[in-house]
Amino acid sequence: MTCSGRIPNGDDPSTAIPFPLAFFIVLSFVDWIRDSHFCRPPPVDDRGAAAIDNLKNTGNQVVKFNFDASKHAITLDGASSNIQGLRKIVAAHKKIALDATTLGLGEVLQVLRCLAPTGCKTIDLLYVEPVSYQHQHAPNHQLAQEFSLTNNCKFSAVQGFAHEYFADHPSSHVFMLGFEPSRILSAIEQRNLEDISRTSFHMIVGVPAFRPGWESNSIRAHLEVMENLQLNESNVRYCQANSVREAYLTLWDLYRTLGDDQGCFFVSPLGTKPHALGAALFLLETKGFDNPTSLYYDHPSRLPKRSENIGTWHHIEVAIGT
Repeated sequence: MTCSGRIPNGDDPSTAIPFPLAFFIVLSFVDWIRDSHFCRPPPVDDRGAAAIDNLKNTGNQVVKFNFDASKHAITLDGASSNIQGLRKIVAAHKKIALDATTLGLGEVLQVLRCLAPTGCKTIDLLYVEPVSYQHQHAPNHQLAQEFSLTNNCKFSAVQGFAHEYFADHPSSHVFMLGFEPSRILSAIEQRNLEDISRTSFHMIVGVPAFRPGWESNSIRAHLEVMENLQLNESNVRYCQANSVREAYLTLWDLYRTLGDDQGCFFVSPLGTKPHALGAALFLLETKGFDNPTSLYYDHPSRLPKRSENIGTWHHIEVAIGT
């Protein structure tokens, strides 16, 4: 089944997406009303506060949503709930919106899990870019910058988006890179990858970045990791940092090449939120086909004041199925 999305931001409008998803990037926020919006308060930075204020001014219902990945626990409007409670809210509306600025990947995936058995066929994604991230200059390197944006947790999958890992089986692992090399180091350490010959590693870097030069922060921070994994240029893909659609298609392109029924295709979206959203939609679709794909993610806690000021606003509408 083929759906095509009209992308009024420079992409070829005739490009057909060969999967049951259609992307529509909406540039205007006037009269942006949906039956229900999901967000995760309290915001940790300026853009999160602005995004929540926008939802309060436009939505009929704003649901405060938190997902604790370590316990697989769901909280809705401050009260303990479960996937059935979340599904009930989603099922009551034909269209919902997610504030991807404040919601974590775990929350996004839980909402996506609820879409298939309900009548909700359209989901709006709101994301606000930062103007800058908190950082400091690296010791003994004038050009390098060190970022501490999250408190990292244990890497794991999420129910409905998981596939068992076997150390003695071949697998592919795709890391979507951000600014914190400690996260990918933790991912590799927790897998005990002593024999890397069984794993095909690939990196996705956000290019063009949110701001000119930010791609250097990401690449430079991970050079040592790439060297240790014996990677070269053929193992690195470039994907527009603020494009959900391009991230989704890049993963599909890699999966066509690397996917193997005898192994598993693991995805770790450690970079931009648009990349994480593209990964979520890719996993939603492949798991729906019972393909051997899996999330491998650390579900970090974002540090207060991790970014400053409010950059570009993005509103992406995704039609699920036909």
